[in-house]
Amino acid sequence: MEVPARGATNAEDIERLSAELMKCVRNDQLVRAKLLVKNLSQEERATISRQTNEDGCSPLFVAAHLGRISFVNFLLDECQADIEQRGTYEVAEDRSRHQVTPLWCAAVADKLEVVRTLIRHGAEVNALSDTQSTPVRSACYMTNIDIVRYLIEKGADIHRPNINGGTCLINSVQSVELCRFLIEQGASVNSVDNSGNLALHYAIREGRFDAVRLLLQHGSDTLICNDFGDDAIQTAALRGHAGILEFLIQELKPTAKRQADAYLLIGANCIDEKHDVDQALTFWLKSANIRMEETAEEPARDVSCSLNPAYNYAVEANDVESLANIAGNVDAIYMQALVIRERILGPNHKDTIFGLMYRGAVYADLHAYQRCIDLWKYAFWLRRTAPRSSLLAHEYLFTLQALCKLFWEIFQEDAANVRFVDLSEVLRMTVAEIAETVSSSAANICPVEQTILLQLSIHLVHLSCHVMSTEADISSFQQLVHDLVQTKACTSDGRTLLHIAVDPASSSVAEELYSELPNTAVVESLLAAGAAVNEVDSAKNTPLHTTVLNRPETSREGVWLEVVYLLLQYGTHVDMANDNRETASTLLPRSVNILNHLSLKCLAAHAIRLHQLAYRGIIPTTLADFVDIH
Repeated sequence: MEVPARGATNAEDIERLSAELMKCVRNDQLVRAKLLVKNLSQEERATISRQTNEDGCSPLFVAAHLGRISFVNFLLDECQADIEQRGTYEVAEDRSRHQVTPLWCAAVADKLEVVRTLIRHGAEVNALSDTQSTPVRSACYMTNIDIVRYLIEKGADIHRPNINGGTCLINSVQSVELCRFLIEQGASVNSVDNSGNLALHYAIREGRFDAVRLLLQHGSDTLICNDFGDDAIQTAALRGHAGILEFLIQELKPTAKRQADAYLLIGANCIDEKHDVDQALTFWLKSANIRMEETAEEPARDVSCSLNPAYNYAVEANDVESLANIAGNVDAIYMQALVIRERILGPNHKDTIFGLMYRGAVYADLHAYQRCIDLWKYAFWLRRTAPRSSLLAHEYLFTLQALCKLFWEIFQEDAANVRFVDLSEVLRMTVAEIAETVSSSAANICPVEQTILLQLSIHLVHLSCHVMSTEADISSFQQLVHDLVQTKACTSDGRTLLHIAVDPASSSVAEELYSELPNTAVVESLLAAGAAVNEVDSAKNTPLHTTVLNRPETSREGVWLEVVYLLLQYGTHVDMANDNRETASTLLPRSVNILNHLSLKCLAAHAIRLHQLAYRGIIPTTLADFVDIH
């Protein structure tokens, strides 16, 4: 190939040569790469070596990732490549992308010789990724033990956590050899991440028996609880690791109550995770026997939660006889798992909620829709009523989405299976949540969540319009819609409930398709409840603007016209101008006689704006404000 003369490299040459150099790196063509830059100045070589590909990676970064040791030396020694220039590293497990240095990339890719070379050339051994992760911490996660040893030898900080508080030791629980080495180097076995988890918690969750034993031998505190209140024994029970649970019970000698509760929880795990009823009953019988020994001749204590209709009024089977009575009733056994979790873990523990959601989904798959609705409604109520400081405080939205989607799917299959009482109950909780988010004390919901919440409320209103039948239903529905409108909730860009209701884009919520909007009954319900027909969003669009700017295809033309006439009937201004100086009147079909909806006051305001007449300071302020909107 022809190589440009020294000093003659222009921008086009640089781009072309950089692409050629990157190709050489990928194909391991070192001789060709050297010929490529032979006649270039040091400055030109450095410029070319620091160009990036479509993924934002330099030739040095790619060479480090691929383990091309000769290229790494060539780029550093002969091209003065930037040793700290970051590139994009994609994690195979979750496809997440992170900005990291070549050393970080080589450490994760297990390229020891590249790591040695980069360190020898002065690479920062503790350079942080965009998540504050060091090369040594990420090498621990990949169990690249030789690289971890070398980085520590060269001064790597094994105590520095990432943005989530994850330490090198936490990242190493999959390897007892690596854990032992880090502990010998001074790693603290009792450091916790941002969720309060020790390395011990992670070792137990992953079922790493040898790592659990090692951490206990070096003083890991088994009583430290994470943010959900799980200590070592509870974590083992919740994750279903029987061998680790028995080991911990043998080593720690917990009280009889702790043992009994642990066996109950691991039995519940057998039901939901392993689908093993026989094993669950074995653990539950073991728990019952421990309680019997503890109480001796005394009657067994009543450890049941309050009777709950969501659980079919099930009570906890806390002795051998009551367990025998439910042994042949699969549904009763399912309810036992839920009752046990709520009683031991409490209503705000993630496993309590996830158990409800999982069991509801199983019922839905079996077309036992009412059982699913009852469980998910209860989960929604629990998440709604969780303390605002709780980790589950905002997760109610997931449950609400699931409920709304389920309602519509059931309705499409057989409308008779959707009860207004269920819809109204969910809508009532949704309105209460919206009211709380609007209040200053609770306004910590993110804008995306707020939009989804308002969209879901509109879909609940829509479905209610189809389902209500009695006068009592209608009265209850009207009150709920009135309460919803009175919250005066809007999205971060100022769109009101009415804007959302008339926007066809709101038919999809978080990429899930619900019902088609706009819908006449929904719009009329909002307007009758007092929704402001001329409220504008941040772009000065009224609901009528939103309607006419999103004119549908012919199949929906009739509904669209009905919505237009409804807005006109409730007094919308057809000549209000948005930020683009667009008025709805110019976009309305010819069948709509706009003169029937224009006052002399509006015509006068329009004339003033059309002819650019001065009016501020000449007419009263209230009239001037009226002219402004035209």
